Amino acid sequence: MQTKQKTLHRCTFEGCNSVFNRPYRLAQHLLVHNNIKGFPCPESNCNKAYTNKSHLDRHINNTHKITENDMLFSCPTCLKKYANRQNLKRHVNITHKVKIPFSCDICKLNFLKKHQLTAHMYQHTGIMAFSCELCHKEFVSLKEKKKHARTHKTYRCTECDATFGMWSKYQKHIKLDHFGRAFVCNECDRHFKLRSHIVRHIKTHSEIKTRTFPCPYDNCERVYSRNSNLKQHILMKHERIRHECEICEAELSTKAKLVLHLKLHSEPNIKTKPTKTKLTGRKERKDAGSMKISMVRQACWSPGSIRTRNH
Repeated sequence: MQTKQKTLHRCTFEGCNSVFNRPYRLAQHLLVHNNIKGFPCPESNCNKAYTNKSHLDRHINNTHKITENDMLFSCPTCLKKYANRQNLKRHVNITHKVKIPFSCDICKLNFLKKHQLTAHMYQHTGIMAFSCELCHKEFVSLKEKKKHARTHKTYRCTECDATFGMWSKYQKHIKLDHFGRAFVCNECDRHFKLRSHIVRHIKTHSEIKTRTFPCPYDNCERVYSRNSNLKQHILMKHERIRHECEICEAELSTKAKLVLHLKLHSEPNIKTKPTKTKLTGRKERKDAGSMKISMVRQACWSPGSIRTRNH
């Protein structure tokens, strides 16, 4: 008994090889070539139209209908809702389905990246798969190899033959030895690499007379260049005026210290740096016993006493 062959209906448009087993499907397909959308949306203020009734139904369900049936097609991972099962399936495949391309042939564990699988194989073979190209030292993982490679990186100075293993030391060398300026004292021709050093040195040559404010109390040799500093000194050291804490009755020498102290009550976990004293390791001031000159005054006279020389 001969079997009846199915009649195929081919698209007659040039360049289209579509074939259908039903004539109505071919007719529906031709609407796409002719840009005929015979299924408009019946909702008001909606200009959408489709060549297929199923596409129109899907549009109406997704856009214009909100029913309790939508709960049947909600994503179990992110709870996002869809009007039909097909849309939910596509969402899960694109968003939540994780493709794991690398699998261990021995224990069947899966890995997202090839180097993770290579590092895992050490558990089965005992062979370290990663090695340093310079010293040939072997490592279990790629992360350990990259961390080790940083120990080989060096920074060679372009001005001289010096080599450094740290970027910060290389930059300091460039700044001080090649592109820094040498500050020269006009009085004694001494050289300094930092401006702050020569400013401190020039004080030994200076004969500038400035108004001073000595402390009027007996047995106190403190001298200040500003009257406001002298007043603060008298209040703190001689009149013993203190700022009292209302919570624990502690006495602080300045208002700023009182504000910081109050923060310790409101924020007990705040970390504060302990103040050093001479008993706990504070160093003696290099300019102890000399009159302090403000930076504004220094700026007025220091440029005339300094000359610079480029390397």
